[in-house]
Amino acid sequence: MSKTKTVVLLVILFAIFTASAWKIMSKDEMPNLYTHQAYAFLQGRLNIDERLYDTALFDGKFYVPFPPFPALILVPFVAAFGVYGFKVTLIAIGLSLLNVLVLLRVLDKLGASAHALWICAAFFLGTAYWSMVRGSAGVWFFAHVVAVGCMLLAINEALGRGRGWLMGLCVGLAFLTRQLSIFHALFLAAALWPRPKRMFNLASFAVALGLCLGVYLLFNYQRFGNMLDTGYSYLTPYGILKQRLDRFGLFNAAYVPFNFVYMFLQGFHIEYGGTGRMFVSYPDPFGTSITFASPFIFAALWANWDKWRKAAAWASIGLILIYLLFYYNNGSAQWNAQRFALDFLPLLIVLVARGMAHADERLLKFWKGTIVYAVALNAVTLFFLVP
Repeated sequence: MSKTKTVVLLVILFAIFTASAWKIMSKDEMPNLYTHQAYAFLQGRLNIDERLYDTALFDGKFYVPFPPFPALILVPFVAAFGVYGFKVTLIAIGLSLLNVLVLLRVLDKLGASAHALWICAAFFLGTAYWSMVRGSAGVWFFAHVVAVGCMLLAINEALGRGRGWLMGLCVGLAFLTRQLSIFHALFLAAALWPRPKRMFNLASFAVALGLCLGVYLLFNYQRFGNMLDTGYSYLTPYGILKQRLDRFGLFNAAYVPFNFVYMFLQGFHIEYGGTGRMFVSYPDPFGTSITFASPFIFAALWANWDKWRKAAAWASIGLILIYLLFYYNNGSAQWNAQRFALDFLPLLIVLVARGMAHADERLLKFWKGTIVYAVALNAVTLFFLVP
């Protein structure tokens, strides 16, 4: 491994580890639903033993409504140490090591390895990813870490040998972690189109992805008697989210203004409380927009790439964004980030890398400055403002 890559790994892993240290050492790490799902798999069943936060109650049994792949990753750890005998945060840090390595390979293929330290720092420390690792004791955050890895693997293969079956498997596993990952299939298919053995690779891509989709449909049917029933409707939200669901349902155009503001316009915001509202309470739990938390993303607008792959990448990102804008929840609670943006950030960072690789010296200095700002703001938030 080159000296640069070693430095990248050490810097990023040290930052992630130190920000997560108290979670790792805590004796009362919150129960992760995926460990309970993994235990259920080992027992030969799909329902879990007890009702925990965000479990679905159906026909008198408790279920984890989220897609199953992260639970499969945890099966050997649960088999060896039990449900509460290990820290999921440590697993997330280990997966982050692999994710950094894969992104480094992607950057090599994009001709952006000269900026590897900057781009990896931007992605892993200047976005929601850092806080997802820190909070990966929670089922929702661990899923993001796993899905990012699967998507980066699919992109790496698309830029490399282009084996359709492997790309289909990777994006399929991403879908079995975060459903919106399915929209990456558009970019991946476009990447296969000009390659040799086009029809074979596209067919094997479709078959592998189709098998993963079939697993999810069967998983739903076995739990809820309906292949299209994910179990989300059996959750019992409270507070603001319950008010939204009761009035507008899961998807509605009424959510677009709020979600658009928080995705693109909302600045960093700290809540004050206590006597006279003079003491810092928490950062805004609905987060900070990607515009103000991670401004380096706009380097993607300068991406120099062939028009078909670039158009397909933007189309995949756009489809995910449209879905997110109509959804009742923008990812709350989250700190200085929009965690749902991680559903498209693996593709967006590819465009950022292409933009930085072809930037002139003055523009490159500007992008590096925005990365320093993004990482610093995340560090202040995670080390000093979030308990």
